[in-house]
Amino acid sequence: MQVIRHQDLAADIREVAMHYAEISERVLAAFWNDLDSVLASVELHPRSHHFDACGMRRANFRKFPYHLLYEVDDEVIYLVVLRHDKRQPDYGIGRRI
Repeated sequence: MQVIRHQDLAADIREVAMHYAEISERVLAAFWNDLDSVLASVELHPRSHHFDACGMRRANFRKFPYHLLYEVDDEVIYLVVLRHDKRQPDYGIGRRI
């Protein structure tokens, strides 16, 4: 299955990574590991994650208060937005691929 990332997703990830880099290298490394796990889970089992209130599928991080919103069809996984669990609950929901 093809994976397409929204053009603003990299900026979302970079912003969060910069925040954790200011805390420590160890925390940053844990964030990258958690992100890798979420991405792998979405790619392996794209339809196994529940739907968020906005209608997109939601893959939660295990150790950090973030989640990845994405859409999936028969051939493509569209990674749309990385957002915080509590802040700006409408952040990124207007994005479409």
